[in-house]
Amino acid sequence: MSEARRELAEAVLSSGGRIGEALPEATASRVARCAEQYRKAGVTDGDLLVFSGLAPETLLAAVVACWSTGAAAWVTPRAPETFTAHGASFTVTPGSAEEITVARIATAAPPVPAGLGLLHETSGSTGEPRLARRSVESLRAEHVGYRGGMGLGAEDTVRIPVPVAHSFGSGVALAALLSGCRVDARPFTTASAVARDLDGGGSGKLAITPALLRLLTKTRRTGDSRPRAVLVGAGTVSDELDAACVARFGVPITRGYGSSETGGMFIGSRGLGQPIPSVGIVGPDPGSRGELVVRTAAPVWGYAHEPVRDSPLWRTGDVVERDASGQVWFVGREPGAVRANGKFVDVSPVRTAVGGVEGVEEVEFLVLPRSGDAEFEDVYAVVAGRPPSRETVENALYASVPPGFAPRLRIFAEFPRTAIGKLDRTALTEWIRAK
Repeated sequence: MSEARRELAEAVLSSGGRIGEALPEATASRVARCAEQYRKAGVTDGDLLVFSGLAPETLLAAVVACWSTGAAAWVTPRAPETFTAHGASFTVTPGSAEEITVARIATAAPPVPAGLGLLHETSGSTGEPRLARRSVESLRAEHVGYRGGMGLGAEDTVRIPVPVAHSFGSGVALAALLSGCRVDARPFTTASAVARDLDGGGSGKLAITPALLRLLTKTRRTGDSRPRAVLVGAGTVSDELDAACVARFGVPITRGYGSSETGGMFIGSRGLGQPIPSVGIVGPDPGSRGELVVRTAAPVWGYAHEPVRDSPLWRTGDVVERDASGQVWFVGREPGAVRANGKFVDVSPVRTAVGGVEGVEEVEFLVLPRSGDAEFEDVYAVVAGRPPSRETVENALYASVPPGFAPRLRIFAEFPRTAIGKLDRTALTEWIRAK
């Protein structure tokens, strides 16, 4: 049951891929040290290891080592003390220097599904965070897409200053390693430090989010080198940002589109990009607008603690325009409905009305258990921006809601964001509770 994971680890090690400054031999030695710690701790085929708090390059080596022992990996950006690892057999946390600490979880866990590679937590930007399954087959398909879309080769150093504990960062990092590249996954500290590395020729390829790239485009040039590819994922790319990237780095943006559930699915220079070889577009038809529905060669396995999906179809929840040539352009999220106290309410007209108020930049709806009475749920209309007054927003809100629907209003100057720039619903919930 573990052969797919072992073969994936062997493919990484035999490719010549390097983690950090290490040579291929040093990378292999680092992976072997982690694998030996797993064996001493009693890790066996079919175990699930949860990784938390590791430095990016240590995390990459530790996950490859996990696969080499036949185990699967659950990668979380959360601190070890903030969650319960249901279903995992071991925790892997920081040790001294570049080492790791492996600890068995007291509760017995069943073997993971054959072919499972990774468990990734969704960002929570479109709902409560969930634990998405990624098969080894899906990870390999994603590698093919990034390798072709970014032109990855053994001569490349790929700079990934975004968290590799998130699906975008980990997907690019694994693709780069499988392509024989050197991966520089040092965290983003300052824009000038990352830009200086690119200007000095230290990295030829860059994977980054829109928010971080915007900061890079405002830096001063310190050298004559230019990156050969700038991949932007985990967010939408404006024409203004593309122009700023060309002006600063001399190269247009390569757009990437995907999700925690699927990995990268589209990559290219326009719109959402083009589907990677393992992805086909089911809908909408050319010349129309609708929800983006795709067919994947590697079925999307869905979420942990649910039966494994085996359908090749995946509904993204994103509304897109597909022009006559077939090019796909992002429009927005499928609005859907809010469910509270057993009833569904279409919030689309409310979102439109409130979003049209001067100074309002974003509108979100959250459903939370009522404080002191968890049997009831309260709906919050949460606004980001600087409207002229609270009364202006209230008038738009309550003039557009259907009868019997009375969401509570909260207004903030801006929304909290995750490390990759998406809405942090956990933090936003805390803000609402504290206000």
